[in-house]
Amino acid sequence: MYFFLITKIFSMLNSEKEIYFHVGLAKTGSTFVQNNFFPKLKNIKYISTHKYKKCIDIIKRTNYKSYLISREFDRKLEEEVIKILSHFPQTKIIIVFREHKKWISSQFKKYSKNGWHWDFEDFYNSENTGYWKKEDMLYKDKLEIIHKYSKKEPLILNFDELKTNPHSYLGKIANYTKSNYVKDQISLNIVHKSYSEKQLIFLKRFCKIFKKNPPKYYEKNKLKHWLFFRPWWFLYHLVMYFAILLPKSLVIKKPLIDQEYLEKSMMKYKKDWDLIINKI
Repeated sequence: MYFFLITKIFSMLNSEKEIYFHVGLAKTGSTFVQNNFFPKLKNIKYISTHKYKKCIDIIKRTNYKSYLISREFDRKLEEEVIKILSHFPQTKIIIVFREHKKWISSQFKKYSKNGWHWDFEDFYNSENTGYWKKEDMLYKDKLEIIHKYSKKEPLILNFDELKTNPHSYLGKIANYTKSNYVKDQISLNIVHKSYSEKQLIFLKRFCKIFKKNPPKYYEKNKLKHWLFFRPWWFLYHLVMYFAILLPKSLVIKKPLIDQEYLEKSMMKYKKDWDLIINKI
């Protein structure tokens, strides 16, 4: 009887908390806001991406008025939305999109940096036989996932605005989360600078010879992560830094991504992108 009452009271208290969930997408400036902006927001408890796995417990055992959770997703978006909203159905979602051709290019560069040495056409192609599928590209589907599980209207943002008018972009997040910040306290410096085309092409050639299968990422095992993934990660960075010293003409025999092929293969997503622009 008493246990039931206590449980009921805690449930009611949790339902009164305001929860905001920034879900990425990945490669849309998430690292920048997680490092340079979210920790500086006032009147809201920010739970960093490093504490994401404990965020449900943190919210339940603390008593702040509002919380901001952040972690970027692509294919696991639905799984993670279900997980958070099953505990806190009042959660409001923040999601960031970027034009499809820029997004898929950035995804391909990320995988290349991590040791995948396939060509772009093997990563994504119009026949839908690549690693990245058409269903992974549709933003409309991602919005439908949010509306399926959340009764609250999400904040939809365009990554390009972060680059062209950063404080307008950041201000929208602050207004949505009912928080505030001091402009002078926000560093607009890039957190992770992209590697050049020459560096990525050289690394891909290196991996084709010395590491044909990319190292496995052990997300749930820190020891294995440091023993079996991190040494290769460190070596890859050394290889890319070495590539800086090499003449461009020696390394680049063809572009990392054929821009003509990219433009043609992305034409089918114009309506999908127009849908996002109209909702912002």
